[in-house]
Amino acid sequence: MTKVLDNIRLYGSFLKTSLKEMLVYRLDCIVGMTSQMVTQAVEIIFIWIVFQNTENLAGWNFMQIMLLYGITLLSVGIADFCFDALYDIGPKYIREGDFDKILLRPVHPLLSIIGGSKEFTSLGYFLLGLIITIIMLVKLAIPITIFLILKIVFFSIVGALIIGGINTICSISSFWTYRSNEFIWSVYQIYTFAQYPIDIYNGFIKFLITVILPFAFVAYFPTMNYLGWDIYLIYLSPIVAIVLWIIAVKVWNLALNKYRSTGN
Repeated sequence: MTKVLDNIRLYGSFLKTSLKEMLVYRLDCIVGMTSQMVTQAVEIIFIWIVFQNTENLAGWNFMQIMLLYGITLLSVGIADFCFDALYDIGPKYIREGDFDKILLRPVHPLLSIIGGSKEFTSLGYFLLGLIITIIMLVKLAIPITIFLILKIVFFSIVGALIIGGINTICSISSFWTYRSNEFIWSVYQIYTFAQYPIDIYNGFIKFLITVILPFAFVAYFPTMNYLGWDIYLIYLSPIVAIVLWIIAVKVWNLALNKYRSTGN
């Protein structure tokens, strides 16, 4: 337990350093954030257009789905900031030989890599998600209490950990393909299914995003709780996150044993 806490503190130091490096180029950071917010605005317009032709999707109205969308962006923003470096394992660290330097550090290489994340565009996701969430809570007349705020903060972090766990598991492909970014991105985009009520999908998609790749626990079940529709499923999210990270660390260690240096 002491070792786990030490690793968490070390990871926090890595992220703090990354944030400082990211903010050195403030204009670049602002432009990146703005571009991501504009991109998400286009998706919001798409959702709005859909609701010009229907009153609800599987019983969800426009404001309820926008709340789900905002909650999703909160977790996505945190996950992108904390785990973006996973995309670089193959093309940057392994292919260019920098992974050998990582192995010389007195910490687990996975911790060193994810601690180097500095995806400034993630702040755009988070900021837009925060704005949408606050507006929808007000419009849906959901009382904004201290307990609700703490719950949203906690489960947004848990949702980010679920995304990070899935991406970490997928990143082991880099030890064989050296191009982890394409595979991680392909799997990661499945989270978009969980931005909408899962009842609109067939049985296979439901099984995919709740069991195989449990993106539904990132924001869908938490949002149902905030809306007062489901009380209990939200509390499975931390368990899902813990299980995913146990699997992620174990399979990552197994893949690490198969690592062969590039020799350069």
